[in-house]
Amino acid sequence: MAPKSQKNLEFSVLLDYYGAVLTDKQRAILTEYYDEDLSLAEIAENYGITRQGVRDAIKHGEATLTDMETRLGYARREGAQRADLERLEQLVMEVRCCNTGLYTPVPQITRDTDEMLAIIRRLNT
Repeated sequence: MAPKSQKNLEFSVLLDYYGAVLTDKQRAILTEYYDEDLSLAEIAENYGITRQGVRDAIKHGEATLTDMETRLGYARREGAQRADLERLEQLVMEVRCCNTGLYTPVPQITRDTDEMLAIIRRLNT
Protein backbone atom coordinates (compact mmCIF):
# COMPACT_ATOMS: atom_id res chain seq x y z
CA MET A 1 0.00 0.00 0.00
CA ALA A 2 1.31 3.46 -0.83
CA PRO A 3 2.25 5.81 2.01
CA LYS A 4 -0.52 8.18 3.08
CA SER A 5 1.01 11.05 1.13
CA GLN A 6 0.71 8.99 -2.06
CA LYS A 7 -2.86 7.74 -1.70
CA ASN A 8 -4.85 7.87 -4.90
CA LEU A 9 -7.55 10.25 -3.71
CA GLU A 10 -9.55 9.53 -6.85
CA PHE A 11 -10.89 6.56 -4.89
CA SER A 12 -12.47 8.94 -2.42
CA VAL A 13 -14.48 10.42 -5.30
CA LEU A 14 -15.35 6.98 -6.69
CA LEU A 15 -16.47 5.94 -3.21
CA ASP A 16 -19.04 8.74 -3.29
CA TYR A 17 -20.38 7.51 -6.63
CA TYR A 18 -20.25 3.76 -6.25
CA GLY A 19 -19.79 3.05 -2.55
CA ALA A 20 -23.24 1.48 -2.33
CA VAL A 21 -22.10 -1.51 -4.42
CA LEU A 22 -19.40 -2.42 -1.89
CA THR A 23 -20.01 -4.60 1.14
CA ASP A 24 -20.68 -2.60 4.29
CA LYS A 25 -17.27 -3.58 5.65
CA GLN A 26 -15.41 -2.64 2.44
CA ARG A 27 -17.20 0.70 2.31
CA ALA A 28 -16.40 1.41 5.96
CA ILE A 29 -12.74 0.43 5.56
CA LEU A 30 -12.31 2.51 2.38
CA THR A 31 -14.03 5.46 4.06
CA GLU A 32 -11.67 5.24 7.02
CA TYR A 33 -8.67 4.88 4.74
CA TYR A 34 -9.43 7.58 2.17
CA ASP A 35 -11.82 10.00 3.83
CA GLU A 36 -10.65 9.79 7.44
CA ASP A 37 -6.98 9.17 6.53
CA LEU A 38 -6.50 6.32 9.02
CA SER A 39 -3.53 3.98 8.65
CA LEU A 40 -3.81 0.27 7.91
CA ALA A 41 -2.84 -0.45 11.52
CA GLU A 42 -5.52 1.88 12.90
CA ILE A 43 -8.20 0.33 10.69
CA ALA A 44 -7.03 -3.20 11.57
CA GLU A 45 -7.38 -2.37 15.24
CA ASN A 46 -10.89 -0.94 14.67
CA TYR A 47 -12.06 -4.17 13.03
CA GLY A 48 -9.98 -6.70 14.94
CA ILE A 49 -8.31 -7.95 11.76
CA THR A 50 -4.76 -7.95 10.42
CA ARG A 51 -3.18 -5.15 8.43
CA GLN A 52 -3.08 -7.63 5.52
CA GLY A 53 -6.84 -8.13 5.90
CA VAL A 54 -7.34 -4.37 5.70
CA ARG A 55 -5.04 -4.14 2.69
CA ASP A 56 -6.95 -6.94 0.94
CA ALA A 57 -10.31 -5.25 1.65
CA ILE A 58 -8.96 -1.97 0.27
CA LYS A 59 -7.57 -3.62 -2.87
CA HIS A 60 -10.82 -5.51 -3.54
CA GLY A 61 -12.85 -2.36 -2.91
CA GLU A 62 -10.62 -0.32 -5.21
CA ALA A 63 -10.97 -2.95 -7.93
CA THR A 64 -14.75 -2.84 -7.62
CA LEU A 65 -14.83 0.97 -7.73
CA THR A 66 -12.49 1.05 -10.72
CA ASP A 67 -14.62 -1.52 -12.53
CA MET A 68 -17.78 0.49 -11.88
CA GLU A 69 -16.18 3.68 -13.17
CA THR A 70 -14.87 1.85 -16.24
CA ARG A 71 -18.34 0.51 -16.97
CA LEU A 72 -20.40 3.60 -16.10
CA GLY A 73 -18.02 6.57 -16.18
CA TYR A 74 -20.13 8.84 -13.95
CA ALA A 75 -17.18 10.50 -12.19
CA ARG A 76 -15.27 11.06 -15.44
CA ARG A 77 -18.36 12.42 -17.18
CA GLU A 78 -19.18 14.81 -14.34
CA GLY A 79 -15.59 16.06 -14.27
CA ALA A 80 -15.72 16.74 -18.01
CA GLN A 81 -19.05 18.52 -17.67
CA ARG A 82 -17.68 20.73 -14.89
CA ALA A 83 -14.66 21.61 -17.03
CA ASP A 84 -16.93 22.42 -20.00
CA LEU A 85 -19.15 24.63 -17.85
CA GLU A 86 -16.11 26.50 -16.51
CA ARG A 87 -14.87 27.08 -20.06
CA LEU A 88 -18.33 28.18 -21.18
CA GLU A 89 -18.46 30.65 -18.30
CA GLN A 90 -15.08 32.07 -19.38
CA LEU A 91 -16.33 32.51 -22.94
CA VAL A 92 -19.52 34.23 -21.80
CA MET A 93 -17.46 36.58 -19.62
CA GLU A 94 -15.26 37.40 -22.63
CA VAL A 95 -18.33 38.24 -24.74
CA ARG A 96 -19.69 40.36 -21.91
CA CYS A 97 -16.35 42.15 -21.55
CA CYS A 98 -16.19 42.85 -25.29
CA ASN A 99 -19.73 44.21 -25.22
CA THR A 100 -18.98 46.41 -22.20
CA GLY A 101 -15.95 47.82 -23.98
CA LEU A 102 -18.08 49.15 -26.82
CA TYR A 103 -18.91 52.83 -26.93
CA THR A 104 -22.58 51.84 -26.85
CA PRO A 105 -23.02 48.36 -25.34
CA VAL A 106 -25.74 46.25 -26.94
CA PRO A 107 -28.46 45.76 -24.29
CA GLN A 108 -29.55 42.40 -25.74
CA ILE A 109 -26.03 41.02 -25.34
CA THR A 110 -25.95 42.20 -21.73
CA ARG A 111 -29.30 40.51 -21.00
CA ASP A 112 -28.33 37.32 -22.83
CA THR A 113 -24.96 37.00 -21.10
CA ASP A 114 -26.63 37.58 -17.71
CA GLU A 115 -29.06 34.76 -18.48
CA MET A 116 -26.29 32.47 -19.76
CA LEU A 117 -24.24 33.02 -16.61
CA ALA A 118 -27.28 32.31 -14.43
CA ILE A 119 -27.89 29.04 -16.29
CA ILE A 120 -24.22 28.00 -16.10
CA ARG A 121 -24.08 28.68 -12.37
CA ARG A 122 -27.32 26.79 -11.79
CA LEU A 123 -25.98 23.78 -13.72
CA ASN A 124 -22.67 23.93 -11.85
CA THR A 125 -24.23 23.42 -8.42
